[in-house]
Amino acid sequence: MSENNGMMLEEQDGILVLSMNMAGNNLMTADFFREYEAVMADIEKKAAADTYKGLIIKGAGRHFSVGADVSALAERSANESYDDTTGSLPEGHIKQKHFFTFLRELPFPVVSVVTGFCIGSGSEIAVNSHYRIIEKNARVGQPESTFGILPALGGVARTIEICGIQNAYTLVMSGELIPAEEAYSLGWADIFTDKKQGLPEAKALIGFIADNCGKFEPSRYREYIASYLKSKEA
Repeated sequence: MSENNGMMLEEQDGILVLSMNMAGNNLMTADFFREYEAVMADIEKKAAADTYKGLIIKGAGRHFSVGADVSALAERSANESYDDTTGSLPEGHIKQKHFFTFLRELPFPVVSVVTGFCIGSGSEIAVNSHYRIIEKNARVGQPESTFGILPALGGVARTIEICGIQNAYTLVMSGELIPAEEAYSLGWADIFTDKKQGLPEAKALIGFIADNCGKFEPSRYREYIASYLKSKEA
């Protein structure tokens, strides 16, 4: 097992499991992003070895993530604005965005197990994963619009892809938190489970894909979960 402070990465039966255990229920402070980027760089290296079945991302405690530290978010937004003179985005933002959006290009399934609050940039980790398993009583949302900004780490495009443009518009622009059942009905989540069932469900999904679907191709992620859900009905 490797550990970057509150980011705990371990292998369980050939599956990488990342348990986020940062301060304040994974409040997305500068410390959170620093440790998140470090562990994601480690995961990117491990993925190149092509020896793992998949990656599960979860909160170590009750919540997946309570979202951004508002004061830190305002400061980051001010410091990372688009440069009209060069037409360039800040290098720090490009690096940070990479470690969110690269999840959906990994050569194995990435599953976020959503518990408690999954808000803001935490929600962007989830939507950039191939699959989201949401537990009863969880709540998700993108409240950035209430602060006058939009999700900037791949969240808008991915929410449109998984939910459709109308549902994505509602989720992103309302800034409201929605309950697990609604997130599932809107297509934001792929699987709805009872409490404490998300992790075993994620392991079952990854195991099914590894055993039945051949080499994982990210572009075919919808086919794989459709096969898994069909197998559960049999």
